[in-house]
Amino acid sequence: MFWGCTESFLFRGGTEYCMKVIKSINNNISLCTDAKEREVIVFGKGIGFYRPGDDIPLNRINRTFYNIKDTDYGILRSIPTVVINTAIYIIDMVSDELSVNYPSSKAISLADHLQFAIDRKDKNIFLQMPIQQDIRLLYPEEMNLAERSLQIIKSMTGISLPHQEAGNLALHFIADRLEEKEKPVLDTDVIIEECTKIIEKEFATPIDRNSFNYSRFATHLDYLVRRLAVSEQIESQNEDLIEEVRKNYADTYVCAEKVADYLRAQAREDISEEEVLYLVMHINRMISRI
Repeated sequence: MFWGCTESFLFRGGTEYCMKVIKSINNNISLCTDAKEREVIVFGKGIGFYRPGDDIPLNRINRTFYNIKDTDYGILRSIPTVVINTAIYIIDMVSDELSVNYPSSKAISLADHLQFAIDRKDKNIFLQMPIQQDIRLLYPEEMNLAERSLQIIKSMTGISLPHQEAGNLALHFIADRLEEKEKPVLDTDVIIEECTKIIEKEFATPIDRNSFNYSRFATHLDYLVRRLAVSEQIESQNEDLIEEVRKNYADTYVCAEKVADYLRAQAREDISEEEVLYLVMHINRMISRI
């Protein structure tokens, strides 16, 4: 499977199609140009041994990446090929499962993410993922794919990453998926701050923006805003729970509705009762620990 590459873009060298080498990045990766003089990163076993000016036959190339940033060259040079191949395999899987057409650069950014996670494990640095359960509830597809990815990483690299890394991988897939669809018209930082001020005013008390529960609230709100931008919301059959919350957390529910009203106005999207329910949960966590 080739990303961003068709035969019409390739050089003809005799009876074979070719890419012309600019420079080698490592033993298995080279920077080349195609027939339209566009730069492209090509992958293939041993192709890094071709010299600048040489033509690489198509049958030696396993993968092509277009639109690569300058910073990506350093990533490709410093990360083991097996990690890059693992990232490519995972992005292919996620792309197929979620029906998202990721740009080729996403595989490189994921490879960088994986290498960082491997380095942390080697140094016995383990990050807690307190919002992992929230991610599972909000994005079950991405979380399931992240857990499958951990198995793929172990199979392809021999490295077992801690289960907490599934949450980090899921966030990577979520951000990429929303970025692929999102129209960036909403400033999430401003919206989160304004929502926080609404809560502070409603309960007449300051909120510690360095607290654990505020961090969870801000993360939830960030992804809610992203989902509103692409008209995606949580829907379920939780009418009984919503009614119970209205009765038992009346003040918090009123506050959550005010936050929801502000979000509706900013996003020009209605907000479901299910989304309001999650806002109640996060707001209650914050105010109950002030």
